[in-house]
Amino acid sequence: MLLTMDKAPCDTPLVLVALEDSVLAARLARMGLNPGDEIVRLDEEVAPGPVRIKGPAGEVVLAPGMAAKVIAHHDDGHMTPILEMTPGERGHVEGLLCGESLEWGLAVLGLQENDRVEMRHRIPPMEYTVLVDGAPVRLPEGAAAKVWGRQAGRDLQLCMAATGKPFEVLQLLGGERAVALLERNGIVPGKVVVPERVASARIMWRHDRKQIVVESRSGLRLYLRPDQARRIIVRVP
Repeated sequence: MLLTMDKAPCDTPLVLVALEDSVLAARLARMGLNPGDEIVRLDEEVAPGPVRIKGPAGEVVLAPGMAAKVIAHHDDGHMTPILEMTPGERGHVEGLLCGESLEWGLAVLGLQENDRVEMRHRIPPMEYTVLVDGAPVRLPEGAAAKVWGRQAGRDLQLCMAATGKPFEVLQLLGGERAVALLERNGIVPGKVVVPERVASARIMWRHDRKQIVVESRSGLRLYLRPDQARRIIVRVP
């Protein structure tokens, strides 16, 4: 019986039959996953936090969704999403499992295929208060990581900016949903905002889209958006 991955049963061996997205197919092939290979859809929720990594352009913060879409080839030979790297691990970017907007955003941060990366540490849930036209706006750390701007002549992410100093928004780095959230709060390119406060999050920010977690026989876990999963055809042996 043929199924799309989003309809496939969890914790059951599956055979990858076809991919209805040529770009996704090429990227999975680069990671060693091809039609005929065995995979498993895992029954687990994804609620990770952001990570700080060092790339060619220096240290940057990746929101969980961004870090899940960047596959790192570790120096010891195994592969994982950057999301699953441990502090001190090093490797290079083997591939990306994301759309054009996120791929462009990662390039702004200095992360592209074959670039060297090192995991620095995981970031606990934080809340950023930013003054927009004088009014306070609260952002989770993942959203603050997707605002690229300039402060005191230096280009950096909002989540790494100093408090109390003007920050000019240059670009929004996320996909449509992330950009829409920021725009609704008045954070748009050209706007000057002032980071006011950074504190431990008092609430757990919820992700409004559940990712589908798939594992290959080699142990590589992939975090897929529902629309990506719908383009992957599998069968139950």
